[in-house]
Amino acid sequence: MKKRLLILAGGMASRMKKAMAEGGSDLDPSLVAQANSVTKGMIQVGKNGKTLIDYQLYNAHLAGIEEVMLLLHPTDSVSQEYCESLMAKDACWGLQIVFARQQIPADREKPAGTADAVYQVLMQHDSWQTGRVIVCNSDNLYSVNALKLLWSSNETQALISYHRDSLLYPAERISAFALIRTDADGYLLEIIEKPTQEQADELMAQLGRLGVSMNIFVFESSTFLPFLAATPFHSVRNEKELPTSVAMFGEGTGKGFYAIPLAENVPDLTSKEDILVMQKYLEETYGDF
Repeated sequence: MKKRLLILAGGMASRMKKAMAEGGSDLDPSLVAQANSVTKGMIQVGKNGKTLIDYQLYNAHLAGIEEVMLLLHPTDSVSQEYCESLMAKDACWGLQIVFARQQIPADREKPAGTADAVYQVLMQHDSWQTGRVIVCNSDNLYSVNALKLLWSSNETQALISYHRDSLLYPAERISAFALIRTDADGYLLEIIEKPTQEQADELMAQLGRLGVSMNIFVFESSTFLPFLAATPFHSVRNEKELPTSVAMFGEGTGKGFYAIPLAENVPDLTSKEDILVMQKYLEETYGDF
């Protein structure tokens, strides 16, 4: 069975395209232009013009991943050509990179959410409908360790539960991250979006730690596909969201995704303000790569 990674890169990146806070920063104008025009994975945040996807692919390679699927927006004219050029130059460590497009229904202006994205990938590629798949966001740089932990888990369905105190974000931002509630054996019961302080305090009292979901999961495709198909639209955001599918799995099988605890930071590239932070992290962590 191939070790597979699905990177969800089909969003609209609306927060990245917003103007920076008044006063600006030292961000290179060329990077501002990229942030306004290309998908987040194609922003050249690294040395010598390396994009975020270069680092994602590098970590995937180090984790033993063999095949990477990029789920792209139907209008993305940059990412596939870039990755195909890497393969043509033998510059992606032997990784096989394949592609899917998240088609937008005629009655919508935006994609229908991350659960719909994963569902479309599996339906577009028959070979991905069986076997395990790791799925993650395109605007986070997940570590080699996180990828290895997921793939080597004895539990077929699992997610990483990040220690909230290990995430290096402003406190206000961290407080809005989704919290993970598990049973006594570590199986997911609930993903709590935008938790209140009371909910956080209750979880700390119950579990002795606050686990945060950063949207990285592993699942068996054939088992999980029916839950993706049945995922409803969110009542407020009007999207089919992958965390909802993950939570539904436990309700349908009696045992939810297993939550693997991990204490480390997850660099993020959501807005223009994140670009300088990501650049510093990449320089400190990867050196001249």
